[in-house]
Amino acid sequence: MSTSQQIFFACIEQCCYIKLCGELRYTHATGMDDLLARLQSKEIACERVVIDLNQAHFIDSTHIGLLASLARFCQQQQLPKPTLFSTHPEVNTLLYGLCLDQAFEIVAQPTAPQLAMDPVVEQAYSEQQQGMMILRAHQALLALNDKNKTAFQPVVDLLKKQLGE
Repeated sequence: MSTSQQIFFACIEQCCYIKLCGELRYTHATGMDDLLARLQSKEIACERVVIDLNQAHFIDSTHIGLLASLARFCQQQQLPKPTLFSTHPEVNTLLYGLCLDQAFEIVAQPTAPQLAMDPVVEQAYSEQQQGMMILRAHQALLALNDKNKTAFQPVVDLLKKQLGE
């Protein structure tokens, strides 16, 4: 993983902290997808989720979809709405534009001093696995609201066709 795209994670007293830094593009999303899978499988015991996007300066729709999946997981597990810290104006415009404020408590403030966090390692996904990850992420975006459905349905339809679903 290059230094421009990094994901860090810590779980302290069943509160999961995720820090996303740099340019967050689908080509570097496998670590986040794997982390989400580990949370969903209960490999990581989590009662609360905090996400720090303060050092992210670009985030693509795949990462936004993974965040939406994380919020849906919290809702399904009857956990509190995840807290998302973001002070970057362009990132915040995107978050609000895609209605993530419905799924997260968005806080436009810097985060407290650094926690000891471990880097999340990118996983070696096949082309098919990566395509399925992108499809799942965009389906999560569709599920947020009708506006996203209009914007991302063509992407989902194309991905399904390419993946042979």
